[in-house]
Amino acid sequence: MSWRLLFLSLLIVAGVATWGGLQAGDWLIDHAPVSANVPNVTESDPNPMVDAQGRPVQLQPQQPLMSGAQGVPKQLDPVQWHVDAAQGEQAIEQAVTTTNSEVTTGEATDTLDGGTASDSNQDMVPIRRTPRASRNAPAGNWEPAFHQAMSECRALGFFDRPSCLSRVRNQYCGANNAWGNVSDCPSR
Repeated sequence: MSWRLLFLSLLIVAGVATWGGLQAGDWLIDHAPVSANVPNVTESDPNPMVDAQGRPVQLQPQQPLMSGAQGVPKQLDPVQWHVDAAQGEQAIEQAVTTTNSEVTTGEATDTLDGGTASDSNQDMVPIRRTPRASRNAPAGNWEPAFHQAMSECRALGFFDRPSCLSRVRNQYCGANNAWGNVSDCPSR
């Protein structure tokens, strides 16, 4: 069989299939059902429930409740978010008087240097305090404690040593601005 005859026969078959498909589609459109076949629904049944916009209401399915039973959870009561102006002003006044009474109690309070000051006889002046080098290190000479902690870290095992050294360096070198100035504190 020649390729020309094969090509012509395929073209004819494609044309017949297209024409037959169009005819079958027209027939299906003409013979489509007018209404859907819904099971267990007859004309005498009542109309379905609809909401205010006319949409059908879907009933909520049962689900597990907090008590362990099955059922539909109860709707929560709506919360009234509207606040009257009088209630709002009253709440603000109450908060302001509570805050003011806490501030002006007149009791003695501790200051940063350990003494006591009273609001009635002296003005409160903020005291600046320099941060301590570490919770564990003494305030003045911290280097011996630093070298002791570094030697303890070097005695640890292979996996624990790097994290310990890093932690001790951050604790002592960072708090004392010693990066690049003290041995075992490399410059950053």
